[in-house]
Amino acid sequence: MKRCIRTTLVILAIFIPAALTAAPVNGALTLHGGMMPSLGGNLNSYSQTSAPINSTNGIDTINNSASGFDTSPVDRLLGASVGITFKVTFYDYFHMRIGGNYFKSVYGGTGKTVYDDGGDRILKCEYAMWGYDIPVTVGLTIPFWKDMKISFSTGLAYAYGVYTNKFESDAPLEYEGEFKGWALPLVIHLEGEYFLTRQLALFTSLSYYNGSTNVLADRKQDDDAANKDYASIDFTGYRYNLGISYYFKPI
Repeated sequence: MKRCIRTTLVILAIFIPAALTAAPVNGALTLHGGMMPSLGGNLNSYSQTSAPINSTNGIDTINNSASGFDTSPVDRLLGASVGITFKVTFYDYFHMRIGGNYFKSVYGGTGKTVYDDGGDRILKCEYAMWGYDIPVTVGLTIPFWKDMKISFSTGLAYAYGVYTNKFESDAPLEYEGEFKGWALPLVIHLEGEYFLTRQLALFTSLSYYNGSTNVLADRKQDDDAANKDYASIDFTGYRYNLGISYYFKPI
């Protein structure tokens, strides 16, 4: 039985590369940019859940108001991204993708809220995040007529992120934290292409990532600091992209 399995594996190891070499193969390079709603999720950390801030769910529950105080909402982060993707298509219906994306928060995350420190006080909040990821997915491509393709793929990404937060009040209360880490989130990817020529196509996609880092220690505080903070970086969320694809061979 073991000899049969070994023989089968050897045959597959020889046959698969040969088949791929002989298969009709086309490659494409895509440049794209897009947006990432709710970048970083609720951006919770230990310092926010403890007194005096007492926000049980990070940015989602930090907003409070009180009569006589000038507050402004602290919204979830909106991220912008740019990236490049290389795709190889086999037999017109199967493909593999590898890409590189850089992202950064461009809106939200700043505002003023009220917290109770034996009396109402204004708390200034700042959240930010940036990072990059390298997704690798495999899937199916469905051609429609001669000028459209819809592709679905799934896989994993190596994602690295840097999350920062800052809280200030006249209590005095001042805290600034920074967290760095990586994860391997699950990636589900759907894309569509409309061909302007036989090699040039308009590109649009929707991706969903699901995964976060382990709990990370604040890098700006000493390990024995009394106000040492802890958080994880959440890469879960949707990504919308638009771009242009160039195929090395005419379709």
